[in-house]
Amino acid sequence: MFKVVFWYWWALAAVLLVCEMLLPGVVFLFLAIGAAVAGTLVLVGSDSPLELQLAVFAVASVLSAVALRPYFRRLQNKTADATLNARGEALVGKVFVLDQPILAGRGRIKLGDGSWIVTGPDMVAGAKVRVAAVNGTELRVEPAP
Repeated sequence: MFKVVFWYWWALAAVLLVCEMLLPGVVFLFLAIGAAVAGTLVLVGSDSPLELQLAVFAVASVLSAVALRPYFRRLQNKTADATLNARGEALVGKVFVLDQPILAGRGRIKLGDGSWIVTGPDMVAGAKVRVAAVNGTELRVEPAP
């Protein structure tokens, strides 16, 4: 007669964790938690019937999904940098020194290894400016205090 041993469940949990690493989403993590809990049940109560093990697996998987999903959403929102791929947006509020004057409302500023078009009031080269907004590839600047 076939008998489920605790390490069968733990091996299933390990396989599900590998699937979690290889595939997108977090569904396999919840299933792996359910399998680990079912394996622990078999370890503690070795004579538990297969139906009970499957029920524990299902309930533990669903409960882990319900309990951990909000945590993962908060974690994802916290670590997602809104300006990661918006280089101009990351410059808003920062102060720089003009290396070329702004004439007739337009000029250029060198930032790092690039050059940006700036718009704003006429100012001389060497003036401190604060980036107020980004419009495409142009930075709208204002005099910095």
